[in-house]
Amino acid sequence: MRRALLIGALVGCSPGAPEGGGLGDPCDLQTPCGDGVVCDYTIAAPACIDASADPDGDGIPNSMDHCPNTPGGLYDEDNDGIGDDCDRCPIAKPPAVPEPDGDDVDAPCDPDTHTPGDKILLFDGFGSGTLDPRWTASTPSAWMVQGGELVVRLTTQETQDFITTQVAPQPNLAVQASYRVDKVEAASTTHIVSALAIDQRPAGVSSFECGVVKSDVSTDEIVSLETDQGVVSHGAMTGAFDSARLYRTASRLVGANVDCTVIGDNMPLAIITNTISPDSIGTIKLTARAVTARYQWVLVVGRPNDTGGPN
Repeated sequence: MRRALLIGALVGCSPGAPEGGGLGDPCDLQTPCGDGVVCDYTIAAPACIDASADPDGDGIPNSMDHCPNTPGGLYDEDNDGIGDDCDRCPIAKPPAVPEPDGDDVDAPCDPDTHTPGDKILLFDGFGSGTLDPRWTASTPSAWMVQGGELVVRLTTQETQDFITTQVAPQPNLAVQASYRVDKVEAASTTHIVSALAIDQRPAGVSSFECGVVKSDVSTDEIVSLETDQGVVSHGAMTGAFDSARLYRTASRLVGANVDCTVIGDNMPLAIITNTISPDSIGTIKLTARAVTARYQWVLVVGRPNDTGGPN
């Protein structure tokens, strides 16, 4: 009888049991909370909290709030239980080992895990169903949010089209974007998908553009990095416009140098560098030409020059 009772107790407390944990009990993605409570993943030791409460006063009850202790939290791009608005890296789960720089950004969002001071200046996972008013499109009809993605359709556009937003200007800046190319349109012999960062102040000259270019005339597909100091490019190691691939472009400005990396399905297409006139940059643009593409998210991380803190 004692053995039967022990087995019953173990079954009742097993992770993922239907009844789940109660208020204040520990929880995780494999050990959910029970009725009337939800897991708060944003604290060091996740615990079950009242599903109907709204401790941060943002009008979103805990049952829907992925950031229960700070405003916002409706969307969770990486499905780690932490909302985009309070996630130290909204495109990946928290690292198993804390990073040495101890700043507000975790890898792979952190462009330098050994230098403190990085902050997320912008993240948009396009989850709301409508374009965030922070963005301004050159051709509004060409850019729209559909199914949690930013879709750009440029079927007859002979020149590049842009969608623009602003962030707090920083001298060290990283821009990442994830996208797919649905179609390479026949309306132009040149096709582009890239991201830009520009100093648009009256006396500003600094700029960089990192992305891929396809020429129908020469059949070349290249990774290109254009700055105010010139253009460098590298032939793509694999296809740069394949509809079956998920691409990511990542550019990083540090002082007078910019790195540009484009990968497709976790395989690098090319990695190139170029110089730039050092300055703070705060205008971010996505751009395309003669393609239909879908962006899953855009991330901008910045850092001042004087960071201090651990190394």
